[in-house]
Amino acid sequence: MLSLILCAVSCFLFIWWRWEANYRRLKTYKLPPMYPGLLPIIGHAHLLIGNTTRLWTTVQKFAKEALAQGGVITAFIGQDLYYIIADPEDSVTAANACLHKHFAYDFGKPWMGEGLVLASGPVWRRHRKLLNPAFSLQVMHSFLGVFNAQARRQVSHFDWQVGKGKFDHLTSLKHIALETVCLTAFGITAEEDKDFNNLYMGAVDQILNIIALRFSNVWLQSELIYSFTGLKKKQDKVIKVLNAMSTAVIKRKKELMKSIPRSEWEEQRKRSGIKCKALMDLLLELSEENTLTDKEIREEVDTAIVASYDTTSCLLAYIMMMLGTHPEAQEKMYQELQEVFGGSDRDVTKDDLPKMVYTDAVIKETLRLYPTGPVGLRYVDKDVQLKNYTMRAGSQCALMIYGIHHHDSWGPDVDQFRPERWLDTNNLPNQNMFAGFSIGKRACMGRTFATISMKTTLSHVLRKFKITADMNELRLKIDFLLKPVSGSLVSLDRRIQL
Repeated sequence: MLSLILCAVSCFLFIWWRWEANYRRLKTYKLPPMYPGLLPIIGHAHLLIGNTTRLWTTVQKFAKEALAQGGVITAFIGQDLYYIIADPEDSVTAANACLHKHFAYDFGKPWMGEGLVLASGPVWRRHRKLLNPAFSLQVMHSFLGVFNAQARRQVSHFDWQVGKGKFDHLTSLKHIALETVCLTAFGITAEEDKDFNNLYMGAVDQILNIIALRFSNVWLQSELIYSFTGLKKKQDKVIKVLNAMSTAVIKRKKELMKSIPRSEWEEQRKRSGIKCKALMDLLLELSEENTLTDKEIREEVDTAIVASYDTTSCLLAYIMMMLGTHPEAQEKMYQELQEVFGGSDRDVTKDDLPKMVYTDAVIKETLRLYPTGPVGLRYVDKDVQLKNYTMRAGSQCALMIYGIHHHDSWGPDVDQFRPERWLDTNNLPNQNMFAGFSIGKRACMGRTFATISMKTTLSHVLRKFKITADMNELRLKIDFLLKPVSGSLVSLDRRIQL
């Protein structure tokens, strides 16, 4: 027993000595202000411990402190030094210089492997270059038929809720978004089994929650300790469900392609006038050429599914709540839609999209206040010069998207929902001020897909329904994405068609 105690004390003293030595070394550099609450050995890790709701509160506090201190502060999570950046210019510098993802993203690799969201270095560059053609504007416009059909399905789902008071519209939005990504990116119908779809969406929520908990509870970052926890067993079970979805998607697409001669596929594509292939067609072609392995294909499918349906459905939920809370903005958007569509319920065309200026402003303003990815974590693999400080190689950096979107450059009404700020292009802050689809070279490839699909859905929903909501009822969490935990409640009334 005594030997165990002596061993434990010796380990503790060694860790303390290592932490002190590291801290003294770093203090010799010119560091940005330190976030309050630093403790020996654990640093600021105690501020992260807890659930994902508390983690969101901590992210907001870090961002606000960085803004108050000129845009950049530092914090320690264990022995790791973090540069917490809310200055727009420094954020772009850091984002473009630091392309390697933070180690926390590795917690998602048992699920998504080296897919675009999690990959770093040469793998990320190679995959991004190979898949970029699938996200061209021409391909996105070719999806408008699907976007319109799915928007009408969304209206049909909502129709059941008219006059029944508040309901959680996010659940329905997620179902339709999952169907939409299967129909567009993969060219297949979603699973007919609604129970399986519910199981899949629940599994996505669980795995993202597990990843966030591993980051915020530092002892779970050790693979040795984590492997003995119930959380690891839960992760393994959840990943089986997630892999079953991507495997089914690939299998069904291959079967569909086998049922139709390649020449007929090519002829259909020529008749449509589309020169680029949709994502799944491109992935399978790269697989046939041995450019990508079967494992890489599955990882990109897993990535595309969650990156498409989870983000757009959450953002649509926030937009509807914002419009329900601000009836004057909802009325302006409705009037714009009446002008564009002439009072009809016809489908959205590509020529309509640039005319939906106020709709675009509503989307951007909601994304400014409620960024689906409110923070991005990167590893600093080399010294990086910011405006006033040098980030040291071997440290970590946190790009505070939430902080950038609340910077003073937005004006004294920075905390208010005001879509009109996007209409006066002469008074808008520079482009670095908006990072709704991330920032720098690793910005989201699917931003055009998301924008067009949301514009289409909103145009159909707003022409049919009047929304009522109260954003004060919204409670949020962060599991790498910003999500509601309170139930994103709205009520709907049918518009009177004159």
